[in-house]
Amino acid sequence: MEIRADADTSSFSSLFAAVSYGFTSMAMVFINKAVLMQYAYSMTLLTLQQLVTTLLIHFGRKTGYTKARELDMTTAKRLLPLSIFYNANVAFALASLKGVNIPMYIAIKRLTPLAVLVAGCFSGKGKPTTQVALSVILTAAGVLIAALGDFSFDLFGYSMAFVSVFFQTMYLVLVEKSGAEDGLSSLEIMFYNSFLSLPFLMFLIVATGEFPNSLSVLFAKSYSFSFLVILILSLVMGIILNFTMFLCTIVNSALTTTIVGVLKGVVSTVS
Repeated sequence: MEIRADADTSSFSSLFAAVSYGFTSMAMVFINKAVLMQYAYSMTLLTLQQLVTTLLIHFGRKTGYTKARELDMTTAKRLLPLSIFYNANVAFALASLKGVNIPMYIAIKRLTPLAVLVAGCFSGKGKPTTQVALSVILTAAGVLIAALGDFSFDLFGYSMAFVSVFFQTMYLVLVEKSGAEDGLSSLEIMFYNSFLSLPFLMFLIVATGEFPNSLSVLFAKSYSFSFLVILILSLVMGIILNFTMFLCTIVNSALTTTIVGVLKGVVSTVS
């Protein structure tokens, strides 16, 4: 009976993590649209989100509200590649949007499950079931067909998008590995990722020319109550999105997380 109860609990946790990530992802699409209509500095928003995440988890740990362990530099060094891949994914995704239209970009990102599938085979996870493999291959085939019909083909944009897929695959595989081998919770991985991302993101907002205009516009718009509500909602939902993404990857797998992302993209396109 105990084994059955443990299995039921595990199944519920896996389903809850996947559904939570899916709903949060869809919600973020509309929230991001709302906030970017008033504040177009996306990299500054991401930097604020990571800063708020780091501070919230840190103070939550200090006050006893979270059970995350203290910052350990050995763990931070081990998770540095994860953070590098995470931020490289963001940087190359933004670069790709300069040459690829948004629908085509979303289509290319749907190759991520195939990349995760291949990475899993090479990392010794074994072969997936035939049904899973076929569904992933069919999704990839659909992307290739869409690419052939894209008359606005831009080599640079496509190259950046494919590199972004590679980096997204790598950081999701590392998240899954960190949860399984290092025993880190999704909250702890999120803390290290946010903490290690800050220097890179600060460099990025300067390199992209967002700083200092982004801060002056932010202060000017902070007098608007409606803007503050949308901004806070965007920051909070961004934190929840990262948490549910890491949770889904740890509880289920990197492949499940990418498939949920594809389903989210389909629903978002239809709606």
